Amino acid sequence: MSAGTLRLDLESLVLHVGDAEPVKLTKLETRLLQILIANAGHVVATERLLTHVWGHRGSGDRQLLKQLVHRVRHKIEEDPAVPKVLQTEPGAGYRLEERR
Repeated sequence: MSAGTLRLDLESLVLHVGDAEPVKLTKLETRLLQILIANAGHVVATERLLTHVWGHRGSGDRQLLKQLVHRVRHKIEEDPAVPKVLQTEPGAGYRLEERR
């Protein structure tokens, strides 16, 4: 699955970002990117992300989600401190911008 220059390989847990070296992902990082790529350009609600990544057991732990987003940003952003790809939508959730 892909969005812009991001291409996610669900079987090998690898993310291709443009022409850069492939990035190895954890299962949780892959689940997060799977739903964000499928909804690229749209806000995905925090609760929906929690349920998709962790199932019903993880529902409600927003701090775990923030930590996961932080790790993913370090793998996909040029400058994780100023994210351009994985955007936070305060009070709503997260949005993946399609990289060109």
